[in-house]
Amino acid sequence: MSGAAQAQRIGVIVSTYNKPQVLAPVLEGWRRQNDCGFELFVADDGSGEPTRQLIERVAADFPVPLHHIWQEDAGFRLARVRNLAIRAATDCDYLIVTDGDCIPLPGMVAAHRRMASAGAFLNGERLLLAEAFTARFLAAPWPLGSESTVRLIGRTLKGELNRMLPLLLPVLATARSQKLPGLRGCHLSFWRRDLLAANGFDESYMGWGREDSDLAARLFHAGIERRNLRGMPLLHLWHPEAKRDAVNRNDALLAACIEARRIKAAIGLEQLDG
Repeated sequence: MSGAAQAQRIGVIVSTYNKPQVLAPVLEGWRRQNDCGFELFVADDGSGEPTRQLIERVAADFPVPLHHIWQEDAGFRLARVRNLAIRAATDCDYLIVTDGDCIPLPGMVAAHRRMASAGAFLNGERLLLAEAFTARFLAAPWPLGSESTVRLIGRTLKGELNRMLPLLLPVLATARSQKLPGLRGCHLSFWRRDLLAANGFDESYMGWGREDSDLAARLFHAGIERRNLRGMPLLHLWHPEAKRDAVNRNDALLAACIEARRIKAAIGLEQLDG
């Protein structure tokens, strides 16, 4: 498949785990989107009561449908909770997948809608906030994502954001490729039909790492290509690096997937009720 295709209804999947103070300004960023033709799904990997209360409070006057997709806390199971959200998004034909520590700019949904193309998924950019700036922001949040481009550029000059170029580029999608390096799991979007055909994220990946690359590799095997979205970065709040004690095992799983040219997840959407 190739060519332009208009997404009719977009679903945004935001993953989170026990960080309501961080999730709150992220949800505010999605509240302020210029394009309100979407639904928001918070994919919650077992958070406690404070996160539930936050989502319930925010949902009361949110401008689009806001769904809380929760699973029991049984360790790092990001792939599974994302699959639960994919399954719940039955009215959506296109899905943006991101994290609960990434604030969108107001044009995020509109950019993904405009740049979506048949036979491809999008991988977007992020700007990293400095540790001290993140702490100051979380102590008294403001609509950071709605600041002007000039003001955000000024923050890069002060060392509060790590890069300027993504703020200067026009919104565009690069040429198609089947390259895995540089994939950002915090900023992806897909046709839901392609995710269903690939059986979603592979829940064989337990612990941090490589579940996003696995999905991309399987989509490549199915003939789906990657395009990079430029000019519309997410603002990624600083946090300590996740534990990477499972990365060697997950690397081996990814290598086996690539060698076998597998398309469908071994444990994915079709196995959710099993």
